[in-house]
Amino acid sequence: MSQASHSQLAKLFYRLHNSYKAGIDLRTTVKKETESGSPLYRRTMRAVAADLDAGGSLSLAFRQRDQFFPKLVLAVTQAGERGGRLDDAFRKLAAHYDSLVKFRNRFLASIAWPAFELLFAVGIIGLMILIFGMIYGDGSETGIKNPMSLFGLGAWGSFTVYSLFVLLVAGAALALVLGTARGWFGTLPMRIARRLPLVGKTIESLSLSRFAWTASIAENAGMEAGETMQMALESTQNYYYERLIPEVTAGVRGGRQFHPTLRATNAFPDDFLVLVENGETAGALAETMQRASDQLQETAENNLKVLAVVGFVVCFCFVAIVIGVVVISLFQQVYLNPIQDIMRNPLG
Repeated sequence: MSQASHSQLAKLFYRLHNSYKAGIDLRTTVKKETESGSPLYRRTMRAVAADLDAGGSLSLAFRQRDQFFPKLVLAVTQAGERGGRLDDAFRKLAAHYDSLVKFRNRFLASIAWPAFELLFAVGIIGLMILIFGMIYGDGSETGIKNPMSLFGLGAWGSFTVYSLFVLLVAGAALALVLGTARGWFGTLPMRIARRLPLVGKTIESLSLSRFAWTASIAENAGMEAGETMQMALESTQNYYYERLIPEVTAGVRGGRQFHPTLRATNAFPDDFLVLVENGETAGALAETMQRASDQLQETAENNLKVLAVVGFVVCFCFVAIVIGVVVISLFQQVYLNPIQDIMRNPLG
C-alpha cells in the first residue's frame, strides 16, 4: 500500500479540525471521507470508519494502516488523544502538511529550470550521437573520425551505450535516495552529507524541525518522556536519527533529562542542544521547541533556494562544457586536421 500524499493529508486534517471544532461526531466526519478521493484513499477511510464504529480510537485505527499514514500522523494523533487536545493535533497536522505542499511547490518551481536544462542536455547529447553517427558513419568514406562515437561504435551502438549509461546513473541516484531514507546504507550517507556545504545542513534542519515540532506537541500533551522522544525521533523520517530510539528512550526513562541524553548520542548539533537545555531549564520546553521548529524550517527553505541557484549554475556549466567540447572536436576534425595533413604532404 502506498502512503498518503501530503496534499491528501492536509485536506483530511483540515476537514477533521473544522468538523471536530464544530462539535460534529468524529465518526460522521470520517464516513464522509469515504465518498471522495482516490480508490485507495476511500478504502482506507472505510476501514478507519469501521474501526471507529467498533469502538476503537482514531489513533489505533490510523496505526493499523501505518503503510498509508506517516509516522508523524500516528505520533501526533496519539499525543492529541492522550492529552485531550485532538482538535489542536488536527490543526497542527493540517498546517504542517499544507506547509509541506507549499514548500514542495516552491522548491519544484525553483529547480524547474535547472532540471529542464539537465534533461535537455542529456537529450541533446543523445540526439547528437545519433546524428553525427549517421553523418560520419565509421569514417571510412569521409576520412573524418566521428567526434561523438563511443568506443568506435556506429550511430545506434553509441546511442545504446549512452542510453544505458544514463539509465545506470539515474538508477544509482534513485537507489541512493531510497536506500538512505530506508537505512540500507546505515548512517554513512548522512555522515557524508553533513560534511557537504548546504546539503547536510538542509537535511539536518528539515529533520530537526520535525523532531522539535513533534516534541512540542507531545510535551504539551503531557506524554511520558520516553514516548515523547520516540515519537519525535520517528517523525524525523531520517534513519540517522531513528536508529537512536532505543538509546534515547532508555536514557530518559532512566531519569535523565532530554538534553544530556541527546548530547550523549553525538548526533545533534550544539546549537540545537542548547535550545533543548534552555527549554528544560526554563520549564518551557514545548514553546522553545515550537520556535526552534519554525526557525529550522525557515533555514531549510533558505538553503534550498540557494541550492536551486547552485543547481542552475551547475546545469548551465554542464551544457556549456558539452557544447564546447563538441564544437572544438568538430573544428579540429573538419578544419584543423585536413590543413595539417596538407601541410605535412603538400604534394598529396
